[in-house]
Amino acid sequence: MAQFSALLQPGRIGSLELRNRIIMSAMGTALADEKGRATERMVAYYAARARGGAALITPQFAAVSRDSAFAYTLPLFDDRHIAEWRKIADAVHQAGARFSIQLMHVGLILLYSGVVPEGASILVPSMASWMGQDRPYRELSEPDIERYIGDYVAAAARARAAGADMVELHACHGCLASSFLSPLINRRRDSYGGSVENRSRFARRIVEGIKRELGRGFPLSVRINGSDGIKGGTTPDEAEQQARILEAAGADAISISGGLEFWSTLSVPSYPYPEGPMVPMAETVRKGVRVPVIVAGKLSAEAADRAISEGKADFVAMGRPLLADPELPAKIREGRLDDLRRCIYCNNCLKSATDAAAGPMSCTVNPFVAREARYPLKPAGKARDIMVVGGGLAGMEMAMYLTERGHRVSLYEREKELGGQWNIACALPGKAGYAALTDYLKRWLARHGVKITLGTTVTGEMVLEKKPEAVVVATGAFPVGLPVPGVDLPHVIQGHDFIAGKAEAKGRVVVVGGRFIGMEVAIWLKEQGKDVTIVTRAGLGEDGIKLEEFTFKTLADRIVDLGIPMFLNSTVLEITDSAVVIPMKNRFFRIPADTVILSVGMRSENRLAAELEGSGIEVHLVGDCVRPRDAADVSYQAARLAASI
Repeated sequence: MAQFSALLQPGRIGSLELRNRIIMSAMGTALADEKGRATERMVAYYAARARGGAALITPQFAAVSRDSAFAYTLPLFDDRHIAEWRKIADAVHQAGARFSIQLMHVGLILLYSGVVPEGASILVPSMASWMGQDRPYRELSEPDIERYIGDYVAAAARARAAGADMVELHACHGCLASSFLSPLINRRRDSYGGSVENRSRFARRIVEGIKRELGRGFPLSVRINGSDGIKGGTTPDEAEQQARILEAAGADAISISGGLEFWSTLSVPSYPYPEGPMVPMAETVRKGVRVPVIVAGKLSAEAADRAISEGKADFVAMGRPLLADPELPAKIREGRLDDLRRCIYCNNCLKSATDAAAGPMSCTVNPFVAREARYPLKPAGKARDIMVVGGGLAGMEMAMYLTERGHRVSLYEREKELGGQWNIACALPGKAGYAALTDYLKRWLARHGVKITLGTTVTGEMVLEKKPEAVVVATGAFPVGLPVPGVDLPHVIQGHDFIAGKAEAKGRVVVVGGRFIGMEVAIWLKEQGKDVTIVTRAGLGEDGIKLEEFTFKTLADRIVDLGIPMFLNSTVLEITDSAVVIPMKNRFFRIPADTVILSVGMRSENRLAAELEGSGIEVHLVGDCVRPRDAADVSYQAARLAASI
């Protein structure tokens, strides 16, 4: 397709020829079994992205040392792992793509994981005061360095034996090789610390060792931080110097990512970030090297094509967009953009779904991620007349999957447009991209002729009159109030109403609630110049379902940067016409407020289901009307329910 001619053109990394410029970036999956073996589910997951048209598949990292291996991942520190990696390599090759294995020792990334295996140490180039005494840090000696370099080289040889067409050295995000490169972390005073050349020595020697072992012709890329994303860390100019050193050592490509995972949120940029935040870094590095430069990080197909056509990068490493739609490359090649399930960068893929049955991976846009064998859904044994009540995400997805299976579906929504609470989310600054999901669903339903009735509140009596063979209740949830005096005063409004433009925030504003919506509303108001304060009964981002870390930290950092006052672990006792009253030790404290915005949770709306109880009609509930949850959980529940009807 002409629009994507740059992205779809063949490319080359060393001796490796690739059918286009799209590389599947390495991402953790927890799809291996408890003994570190490849599962059928894991193989199918990577094969699906290969069939979908990506040129090069790079699975989750391979631990080069025993002390770097996580549970439910596939390591490469022993010859017995070769056969397991071979299963994935064979499947990827059979599906038409090339295969790369990423080599890593986790190092300080153990801080982000929150889990230090028993008996393991967090390996660092040098100790620092911020490391504290609560974790088992260990500074590497020169003999240690020699041993770990040997581990990387041995793992590379195993990767080739396993069928890899290329290996990638993971030297970003704060892993062991990355921490040596970073001036913020590496404070050594020997030949591995100090100057850029010295701090690059560990990674450089790994590259040299791999090239000696595998030969100059075997392709090797090195993934480094274009920026550490924090003051005092690696900068784009320094990354360009590191890239030149690694190129001279034998690297056939430099892959640019960013951020130290335990300090910065840049490594997995969520929706508040602009599109392609690492493209300028890649452009800086590309000016200093002759080998191809790969860039990652929040890149749509359009942004990726621009980066390549404008000479800012040679390849793109896509992660989350290929989770959302494994067929992304094929669809853009065939001009099927309307069929593309676009990543919305909500980062729900980074946490396991709160529904324990959902498994180790989730995606708001694609509930079949890591469940590729279950899609497409099997046709229904008998087509039925099914009424879906509620046109939010759950209702639209139910209507889509039920129609796919061959049922006759009618969809009802009380508002005058589809989308439900998702439309509220799309109205927040930075979240316009969320509309890609509802736009996709609307197009699908229209194209397949699903009967849609808008502006109609469905009652139990109405359902009985229509006599469907089954009803799916997807009526969502509504915001709750606070059981305190003054909550009914006219200047007390719901966050959802403010976001939707149904209510105005005047004067001094107190936002009650410190989870995502409360944080987002407070940031929005402060950026408009409003006097805003946050009050929350728990810690910021706490109280209930755990929030996704990268998005939470991105918002929390912004709150701190804007200087928004926060009263954490504070219970609202009363709202007056001019203040919010909270306790403070043995006293009471009045926070001036001309507007109070509530963001304290949601309550399921399931009255229709209660009305139909005992009616003899088959009733199913889906989404927030069962219990409020995140969108990835909703998508998975809808797909699973639709498969059972």
